[in-house]
Amino acid sequence: MKASDSSQADDNASVRSGARDFHIGGYGSIRAETNNLDADQDTFTFRRIVLTGDGKINDRLEAYFELEFERFGEIELEKSASAGADGFSAGQAIEGTNGSEISMEQAWARYRVNDSVNLDMGALLVPLGRFNINHDDNQWNLTRRTLVDRGAPVLPTKAAWPELGLGFSGLVETQAGLVDYRLYAVNGVNLDFAFEGEVAAEPNGSSTVGVSKFEAEFAPSRGGFSNDLNGNKAITGRLALLPQSGQELAISGYYGRYTPDFMDSESVWSVALDGLHSLGGFEIEYEVVHTDWGNIDDVAASFASAAIDKEVEAKVGAEGGETTEIVSEITLGGLAESRTGYWIEARYPFWPEALDNTFLGRGFSNPSLEPTVRMEQVVIRNRVTGIEFSNRQVTELDKEESSIVNRATVGLAYRPVPDWVISFATEYTWTDEQTLAGLTNFIPAGENENSVLAFSTGVAYTF
Repeated sequence: MKASDSSQADDNASVRSGARDFHIGGYGSIRAETNNLDADQDTFTFRRIVLTGDGKINDRLEAYFELEFERFGEIELEKSASAGADGFSAGQAIEGTNGSEISMEQAWARYRVNDSVNLDMGALLVPLGRFNINHDDNQWNLTRRTLVDRGAPVLPTKAAWPELGLGFSGLVETQAGLVDYRLYAVNGVNLDFAFEGEVAAEPNGSSTVGVSKFEAEFAPSRGGFSNDLNGNKAITGRLALLPQSGQELAISGYYGRYTPDFMDSESVWSVALDGLHSLGGFEIEYEVVHTDWGNIDDVAASFASAAIDKEVEAKVGAEGGETTEIVSEITLGGLAESRTGYWIEARYPFWPEALDNTFLGRGFSNPSLEPTVRMEQVVIRNRVTGIEFSNRQVTELDKEESSIVNRATVGLAYRPVPDWVISFATEYTWTDEQTLAGLTNFIPAGENENSVLAFSTGVAYTF
């Protein structure tokens, strides 16, 4: 047998038996936090544990997945069905820890056309800015993700943000340095609903002995993985220049329809500038993003026309006897005419030789201490704060003309190895509004709490 025939046979055997080179790994992160909010308490938070798998059939075929368990403790489902003299009955119970989430963050296959062109297919990270494509907790020195990408997202939906689609990526060598590019067509962000139910008992003596409330809120969410909810594809891409190690400058964008197919068409577009620079031992990293949601008045009118009425009330029970009131409500949330934000982070990695023989340095080949400062701001224009509609017409649409959320963070990171980080941070978040409530997705502020001071420590690790 010729050498080439032997090589081909080996490749075929590799395909039949699975990946030639397969790695299971992941990362996790835990945080302890205290702050001065009245409603919050000192707490430990199991931020997330993420399982990853990377498999190569050969040098041109690769597959990757990333499965996240966020604040996840347990989930249990119980179902039962029975039939007897009294008839048929069926029941279902779901139990789980509060705030838990299981999410597929990436799941793609890559076909390498040549050294500089890859065809990527599957659940792909949207390449808008730099944080979404580099969001792993152990890559960052601070214990909380940025406002722009997560806390008060300027991105069309919060990071980590994958979309189902396909496109091209690669690295191209030029005289100016490496050019890193990604260009994808994806299902795209969509107004989708989150359903909440609530049951409450009222005081004795009331003619109503129970209240059930069910609410469906339509808000921007990542696109569907089973089908495209509006039948239109979004386009997203990023172009980065890497002139040398430790230097990067990139521009990126996103454009696509976000209203579902039962509403009039409206599109969202975003543009971002980001970079990383090394200057005399300092590392400067930043991201600026602007997102425009189009004519949100037309979106509200189209939504009202489709939903007919915002609220429906009904009472169930015998006439003259005890009743249960059921309230069903449909609403629109999370929209603003536009959002603009930035974050900039400065770090100074160093290591004193005096610590080499201490418990901080012993047994580690490349430990470091990294003082870190991050400044952030998000400006939200014409944010929808309330909507009323009846008989297919909007009767009231409340908007906040302009709101600003700021945050300043100072921290110290200790890295015994590059992929592990133990962090200590102090952060101050404030707004020009009366309260932070509704402006962020992580601060349970009260009516008159427009600032919060928080202290946190955490660990992020790989395995």
